Amino acid sequence: FALLTLSFTGQMPFALAQTAASSQSLSVALYPYVPRAQQFQDVLTAEWKKVRPDVTLKFITDFEKWDGGYKKNPPPDADVFVFDATYFEHFRSNNMLEPLASNEVANQEDLVEYAKSGVKVGDTYYAIPQLGCANLLFYYKQDTALAAAKTLNDVNRALGQCTYSSKIPPDRRGLMLDMAGGTTNALLYLDVDHAMMNVYPFGLPQSLNQGTFSYLKRLMAMASMDNARADVSLPYGRALWFSNGWGRGLVAYSESMSVMSEETRNNIDFKPMPFSDNNTRPLFYSDVIGVNPASKTRGTRSLAVQLANVMAATNTMVASIGPDSGSQVPQYLMPARHSVFQSLARSFPIYGKMHAMLQQANPRMYKAPDGIRTWVSQMKEPIVSIEQKEYACGCDKEMSTPLTSSSAPAACASACADSGGWNGQWTDQFPAAPFGKSVCGCKACAIK
Repeated sequence: FALLTLSFTGQMPFALAQTAASSQSLSVALYPYVPRAQQFQDVLTAEWKKVRPDVTLKFITDFEKWDGGYKKNPPPDADVFVFDATYFEHFRSNNMLEPLASNEVANQEDLVEYAKSGVKVGDTYYAIPQLGCANLLFYYKQDTALAAAKTLNDVNRALGQCTYSSKIPPDRRGLMLDMAGGTTNALLYLDVDHAMMNVYPFGLPQSLNQGTFSYLKRLMAMASMDNARADVSLPYGRALWFSNGWGRGLVAYSESMSVMSEETRNNIDFKPMPFSDNNTRPLFYSDVIGVNPASKTRGTRSLAVQLANVMAATNTMVASIGPDSGSQVPQYLMPARHSVFQSLARSFPIYGKMHAMLQQANPRMYKAPDGIRTWVSQMKEPIVSIEQKEYACGCDKEMSTPLTSSSAPAACASACADSGGWNGQWTDQFPAAPFGKSVCGCKACAIK
């Protein structure tokens, strides 16, 4: 009996420790705007289980709680969160990022330079880079003019302006790009302003520069107002249109290739979109992993740092952005590690091209000063308004009834009376006109 008692009581502390460890958990808020968010969650769950099977992960997937940092601060219960580094200084200045010593960041020599230097202050890391992102110009390989273009003026000469007025180009002409949302336009304004002024780190201008708007207006005129301000419901919808043979050039992120056809991917090239004529080093975005200082209070800091490193590790990232069981196509997201580019390039040569492009571009991190949220809130409406004012090209007006060659002149003249008059063109052909509809070409656009 004595031996049994000793044996039993001797095991009690270990059993209690096991129970305590198994009840531990960490909360994670991943970056939500990727082609296949569930893949990131599944891969991280599996990779973390290899390291700490005793600690469960809880994922925060409610957009009302976490939006990648654009409007939301890290959820209080999140130990680790992934955010757009545009807001890095906002989070750092407001003590929402736990500082990490250099020896707490694994394989840092493998991180791409612009992202690594962007998250450091001195020797201290305030986040660990996970992904990169950039405004890329996609074009077809045989398009020698766009291939040779190095400045915005070069692109403009190649594409021309006012080549179409519909939401979707009727064929392979003009540019497509997203200038729809207020936040999108405000961040684009700062990108273009940096390209023009070539000052880094860039500030938050308190008065808007008409020179910057001249470039933004030129971008919209190379596309169409209806295309630029279209709120496309399908993810990466403009990339789908481009893959269908509509539009000569496309400004989009690398992950937009995930929705293109294999034939399209095999026949296109890409490079950073020049936003001025100054050959300025481009700004690349980055999604980075932050550790919540609240984890220190909860006693989970060391686990959170360990988790952040697993999230950024090569094996995790290759599996997260490569093909998965439901798709043989990678997500074509831009990684923040050289080894991830190299690994994926063995099966998907586009990653080799992407890696070479990154190294040649030598970008800077898109990292706005603290105060960016207030600035965007105050400036986004004036920016959109000035961008669209005195637009150089026309717009299409959708008709409620189909047109014929005999009915079009009177109907279009009436429809365009408040939009600069009719330009003499109409169509009922898709994609310039929606299926079963007709549109009239008006000389000016009704600003919405």
